[in-house]
Amino acid sequence: MMVALPQSWTGQTFDPPVALDIATLEGAILAQLKNAAAQEGNVLAKMRLEHFPDRPDAFRLANAMGAVLVRYHGTTYGPNLDTFAVVQEKKLTFEIAVIARDLGWAYGGPASGTAPGAYAIMEAVRAALIGFRIQGCSRMYVVREEFVSRDKQGGAWYYAIDFSFTTASVEASTPDDEPAFSRGVMLERGGITEKLVVPAAYTFNSDDQITLPYSNLSGVTVTSDPAGTTYVLGTDYSVDQVNGIVTLIAGGPIAAEATVLVGYSYAEQVIAILSGGTAPTAPSN
Repeated sequence: MMVALPQSWTGQTFDPPVALDIATLEGAILAQLKNAAAQEGNVLAKMRLEHFPDRPDAFRLANAMGAVLVRYHGTTYGPNLDTFAVVQEKKLTFEIAVIARDLGWAYGGPASGTAPGAYAIMEAVRAALIGFRIQGCSRMYVVREEFVSRDKQGGAWYYAIDFSFTTASVEASTPDDEPAFSRGVMLERGGITEKLVVPAAYTFNSDDQITLPYSNLSGVTVTSDPAGTTYVLGTDYSVDQVNGIVTLIAGGPIAAEATVLVGYSYAEQVIAILSGGTAPTAPSN
């Protein structure tokens, strides 16, 4: 059956205030898989890494190894957190489809097989995406992993791994003329809002920066490695607490590309809602 549009469609560009639309997020996940594939010895280097095709029933493997495909699965939304605008926590889920000709071995051969099978590919996908964090979102985690089907004609095994992460859905609206702060929410994990990380060794890169694995930092300490000298915040180094970046201040006692011990605390994702207009603290709110 053919459907005729009333007029030709030239496409539409979605330009959100923050680049957290579905296409951008899916592109970031695919880019992370390709970054992992670029590492020496990673089995993903032998796979086709692509967005899910528009016609999955017609998709066929073009190489002897397999494919890893990324697809948006869906989103669930939490209750509204604000009284002046619609602000909700949203949990997005993306499916990673793994297609391989073998499971983990060739028939009648050793378990290692002659080529990466579905099991090895799934392990590599998990390693690449667990803990991966897109700016403005929480870290990714696995929701489920399951067998989908066996394509007898094409000789391929199909598995699916679902990954989820959270962010905020905020109404694009004009603030009302109301008090500025309406509600603040700290998202807890296991009843803990702040976690302490013991000092560990990190090395400044060529840009004189250390990017820590967590954001929303507090209580950052930097000492020499081995411990002995405690460096001074604001004099020897600076900290971007929101993004988790420690920057060396030139001219101080810390040498370029030095290895130091960094200790800190970090908080889980925070949603702070700033609503309202000019009352009652104009013009400073």
